[in-house]
Amino acid sequence: MLSNFALPFLLVAALPGAALAEPRLPVVDEEAEAVVGTETPGLAVLVTREGEVIHMAGYGFADLAEETPVTPGSIFDLASVSKQMTAVAAILQMNDGLYAAETEIGTILPAFAEDLEADRPLIVLDLVQHVSGLTDYLSGYDDYGAMTPNDEVVDWLAAQERDAAPGTEFSYSNSGYLALGSLVAEAGGKDSLGDVLEERIWGPLGMEMTSLVTPVDEAARVTGYDGTDGDFEEVSDPNISEGDGNVFSTLADLALYEAWLDEVGMLPEMRPLFRNGTLDDGTPIDDDGAGYGFGWEVQSFGEGDYAFHSGSWTGTSTYYLRNLTSGVSVILLANGESISLDALAFRIDEAVAE
Repeated sequence: MLSNFALPFLLVAALPGAALAEPRLPVVDEEAEAVVGTETPGLAVLVTREGEVIHMAGYGFADLAEETPVTPGSIFDLASVSKQMTAVAAILQMNDGLYAAETEIGTILPAFAEDLEADRPLIVLDLVQHVSGLTDYLSGYDDYGAMTPNDEVVDWLAAQERDAAPGTEFSYSNSGYLALGSLVAEAGGKDSLGDVLEERIWGPLGMEMTSLVTPVDEAARVTGYDGTDGDFEEVSDPNISEGDGNVFSTLADLALYEAWLDEVGMLPEMRPLFRNGTLDDGTPIDDDGAGYGFGWEVQSFGEGDYAFHSGSWTGTSTYYLRNLTSGVSVILLANGESISLDALAFRIDEAVAE
């Protein structure tokens, strides 16, 4: 199904974004420096055009006590920006024929076997596009705790009453992506989603500093903070969920990923990534004006079509913006939980276009 898909992987070393050069754009420096030290202790910024790195730099401190600088090699928790990698793994498996978007998840995840008897069973696409109706797994911490592995959380989710019937309403769902992470691992014959991501994406692309749940190098991991106006307090509240977050990566690795995504993202096999979904009645997904594809929000602004996703977890904020019209992408990684990065990403996109 994807016999032609090996070619971009084999050519990754030749892709324009694959080099680890660190070009700088003064206009981006100005935007980043305006928020570092006040809205976040540190910030890492990657800007590419058609996969080629045009700006890659770190600002501020990865650790305030040690005054360790943020660099393109600093490791950040991507938080919910991780979701699109789970979705990419799913679409690769679909293109391999392991399952389809309409496959009932109970045929892959035993915990949902009883769901197969429902009038409208849960399908893979429900998980991908946040229309599953699954309740929030974070509300179950009183039952099982933050350090509970995915399979036990999936068992808990399957036993809960649904917030809505599948396919009837959009509701952003960490639970859906946690379940999707387990489904991807099960379909791939692996113990962990991380094993699938390493085999299918990170390994072939040479993303050696990217991992799931546990950073490759703890010493390179940024310290997370919360606070505003330069008054920051260290925070940490880890969990071990897979699928909805907990991918750890660096700007340097994400430059490789974005170069590959620019190369293959518009292939017919991959176009669902940036295509809005619909509810069962045919109504397009509408989340305050944005649609949702495979791990990406999608929306048009002015004359441009955009795909984007934010992430926020204890001590971290992230944002990934792709201007599908101009070919410019902006990735922002902050170790300050309170900073809002969406406006900054769009300002950088606009500044680069001028």
